[in-house]
Amino acid sequence: MFLACQGVPGVPEDFPVISHGSRLTARALPGAEVLARVVAPYFPRSWDRFCGHSYTPPADPTDEAAVVVGDGVAAVTVSLLEAFHEHGLETYRRLLGAALDRLLPDPLVRAGGPVHLETTVKRTAAGTVVHLISFVPSRETPELDLVHDPFPLVDVPVAVRLAAAPRSVRLQPAGLELPWEYDGEYVHVRVTTGDGHAMIVAEHD
Repeated sequence: MFLACQGVPGVPEDFPVISHGSRLTARALPGAEVLARVVAPYFPRSWDRFCGHSYTPPADPTDEAAVVVGDGVAAVTVSLLEAFHEHGLETYRRLLGAALDRLLPDPLVRAGGPVHLETTVKRTAAGTVVHLISFVPSRETPELDLVHDPFPLVDVPVAVRLAAAPRSVRLQPAGLELPWEYDGEYVHVRVTTGDGHAMIVAEHD
């Protein structure tokens, strides 16, 4: 079985991706946005019918929905999380991200940078603090990932949602004043750091 994605950034719509694991059978209601449809193989693999590759090539898309978003709800009929954990296909990550973007169009924070970048937000009486953590784990034992060196962040765009324009935006603990813009909903900054950690503090009155 394969998935044909629609409207997923970075995923070609004319290139189905293999779908690992089981699925439920579902069809989208009118008005719902279908992000992925099921594509059946040319034939089911069996002891007397198989392809020389690890899977049978895809045929045409069906009317079965794999990922659908509508009315603030996402319906996923395939095992995307389990499949990503086991196989690590980038399309799975992008498909899940596209569904979350539809459910949360105005998130608390947006950050560019590498995929491994971790972000957290802390509200205080004096302001809003955004932590950026950039370390790349390395699998060096059978079941343990180790972290040794930081991964630099260079000119990474960060936007955090604020109710009003801040008094100042600083990169701490260095105390560096950052240039910023406020669009009425988000304050936008760009961050560069070489030690794997950046703490953006947006102070308000």
